[in-house]
Amino acid sequence: MGGKWIYGINPVTEAVKSEIKPKTVFIIDGSKTDRVRRLVELARLSGCHVRTVEKGFFGRFGAALHQGVCAVIEQKVFEDVHDILERVSVQKEPALFVILDGITDPGNFGAILRSAEAAGVNAVVYQTHRAAGVTPTVVKTSSGASEYVPLCLVPNIKHVMSTLSNNAVLICGADSHTGTPLWDVDLSGPVAFVFGSEGEGLKRTVKEHCDQLVKLPLYGKIDSLNVSVAAGIFLFECKRQRLAKIQNNPKLNSSVYD
Repeated sequence: MGGKWIYGINPVTEAVKSEIKPKTVFIIDGSKTDRVRRLVELARLSGCHVRTVEKGFFGRFGAALHQGVCAVIEQKVFEDVHDILERVSVQKEPALFVILDGITDPGNFGAILRSAEAAGVNAVVYQTHRAAGVTPTVVKTSSGASEYVPLCLVPNIKHVMSTLSNNAVLICGADSHTGTPLWDVDLSGPVAFVFGSEGEGLKRTVKEHCDQLVKLPLYGKIDSLNVSVAAGIFLFECKRQRLAKIQNNPKLNSSVYD
C-alpha cells in the first residue's frame, strides 16, 4: 500500500481533519472507547472509509502505542523556501522560520513541529541527511502538527540561511554557551531560529552563517534544556515581543497576533 502509515488517535484525527485525508482509517476490532467512536464518526462524515481489522494488523508498528487506530496518508509535500517567502511578503506579521541542524531524534522533531505549528511558524527547514524524517513516530509526537506546518526538506540548510538573511530575516542560532540572552534580542522583526542536535549543538559552519547567537539563561544546576523545550520557549518569546510591540503602538493592527 503506497503512502505513509500514521497511528494513534490524535494523529489520525488531525489527518482526517486536514486537506490530505486518508482514504481508509483502520480500527482494531472491538475498540469501543468514546474517543474511537468520535474518530469513526468524524472519518465517515469526512468521506473516509473505516475498516475494522484484527489486532495482528498493528504488528507493523512494533511496540509503538498505536491505540488501535492507524491510517495511510499520501506522502508529505515539501515546500520551497522561495515560495514561502513570497507568501510571507503579503502577510502583516513578520516571518518566522525554524531551521534544524542535525535533529535526529523523532520525538524531538515531532515536539518541535508541534510547538512550531502552535506558534504559527511559516516553515520548518531541515536537511535530507543526518535528520529525522517524517515517520509515524514524528507524526504521533507532533499530535498531527506535521500535517499542518509547512516543511522544507533541503540538501544544505546553510544555503537556506543565506537566502533568508538576504531577504532581511534575522538568523538566530541557539547556543547555550556563547549566545546573548534571549530576552535581550529584538525578535519583533522577521526571524529564523536555528536549533542544533542535543549532543553536538550547532555545527561550527552553521554558526558562521548566523547573524546572532542566542541562549536561554538557566538558573538551576542543569546546564541545558531539551531542544524541543528550548524551541518552544524561543518561539513564544518571539510572539510575546511582537504582541508587546503591537500593544505599545495602537496604530498597528493587533488582531494579527490574537
